[in-house]
Amino acid sequence: MYDLSNVNKESILIFEYFTASGENDPSIISEAKEIIRSLVLDLKELDIYVLISDKFENIFDDIVGDSKINLIKIESKSENSLENWLENNVNIFSRAMFIAAENNGNLYNITKILESNDVEIYGSDSYAVKLASDKFETFDYFYGKLKQPETFNILFNAKTYWKRAIQIFFDKINGDYGNNSDNDVPILQKPKDIPVLDNSDKDVIKDNKLILKPRFGVDCENIKLIKSKLDIDDLESIESGSRFVVQEFIGGIVASVSLISDGKTAIPISLNKQIVEINENGGKYIGGELPFEHPLKEDAFKLAKLACEYVPGIKGFVGVDIIINEDENEVYLIEINSRFTTSYVGLQRVANFNIAKSSIDLLDGKINSDDVQNLISYSNKVSFLKDENGILSINVED
Repeated sequence: MYDLSNVNKESILIFEYFTASGENDPSIISEAKEIIRSLVLDLKELDIYVLISDKFENIFDDIVGDSKINLIKIESKSENSLENWLENNVNIFSRAMFIAAENNGNLYNITKILESNDVEIYGSDSYAVKLASDKFETFDYFYGKLKQPETFNILFNAKTYWKRAIQIFFDKINGDYGNNSDNDVPILQKPKDIPVLDNSDKDVIKDNKLILKPRFGVDCENIKLIKSKLDIDDLESIESGSRFVVQEFIGGIVASVSLISDGKTAIPISLNKQIVEINENGGKYIGGELPFEHPLKEDAFKLAKLACEYVPGIKGFVGVDIIINEDENEVYLIEINSRFTTSYVGLQRVANFNIAKSSIDLLDGKINSDDVQNLISYSNKVSFLKDENGILSINVED
């Protein structure tokens, strides 16, 4: 049992979705444990109440000590145990900071539960979360404003003629269709208007590639690299009704920018190199290195800052995924993560300031964006990598 009798206006509810729900996938839990431990380490001197599944109640044993941490153990016997607990108890709290990914709408749904109970969230609001969780809506929102790969929405079913649409896009970016202008790509036209296509080069590996991603996916799950028209045929195995986006593949350095935002002004705090494997078998997020120095760092910071400030309700610690294309000397926006990302695990180890506490103070108006900017420095560099079993390890440089 847990005691909530001492909860007051200064108390903050803290939790991470998977460790509070009792998720049993070792590859997910390894990363989840590190993120929630990092958050608790940053906030252990505050009056925090930490939701944790009974399966993982011991992960804070080395932290609790004389701190103000109050553990709330949730029995993980039933489905939706976390959501049920929140529905019944979260109204006791006036403040919360939590971690969740976009999987199955988890981030959005929990945000809505907290908002409906008038809990102040030290993170993005439901509007921002919903927009950022949808890759096509994100692209459409920033269309004409920021540099992005050309992106189309694809619904997989027999009536959408999705294969022809993808093939036309593929031919277009390789100069094999029309005069290579956007107006000549009938990808959004009615099926009856889409012409018969040339398949004589079906097995040719082209210079310019496409990448297919779940419209509501996270990390690199279920992505497909399209190098030839044969790869398009392989997409027939995708379940009918699935929603994906298809976009031109931008070569370069896969990176991200971590920021802290008060909802109006976003402050870039780190450029992070991401370690990602993308091949004919799909994609896999392995980890990252930070802080990452690159000649286009300031361009990356500017793009990420603008992206966050364009979206109402982006608040707290957020991440912006980018591609640094050195051939073009350009930085491309890929997506916004309106939440804590894995980079926070590394940042918490080497930042000379308390990231989570600074986010809270910024949103409470105790400090301003200039104060945050003046705090930013690092003691060292850090890498965080998943092994073949998905277990995350963190290595700070000596």
